[in-house]
Amino acid sequence: METIQPVMLLLVVVGLVLVGGSSVWPAPKPIEYVTCMDIETREDLRNAMRAGIDRAMQSHTARMFTNWMKDPTDQPARAVHGMNNAVKAYVGSRKVANEWSPPVC
Repeated sequence: METIQPVMLLLVVVGLVLVGGSSVWPAPKPIEYVTCMDIETREDLRNAMRAGIDRAMQSHTARMFTNWMKDPTDQPARAVHGMNNAVKAYVGSRKVANEWSPPVC
């Protein structure tokens, strides 16, 4: 379980970069896929990505509430700010996962 947390953090950071950077950086070039796969495997992997993104969002939501309980300073503004960032990352990450489409073998 402890190894999942860094992965989830990475997903959130990547999502934030993708969502926040889209207004500053030009659209990325299409991704070239090295690995082809059958449709069932692609959907299994897409579902695993979505599940990871969902778990990261749940974990972040719990962490925001825990932080609020520990330190009420400037709350709920701090929690709202943290959740806004999380929602942007969540939406961006889901969009990328839904658009992911490696070639079929």
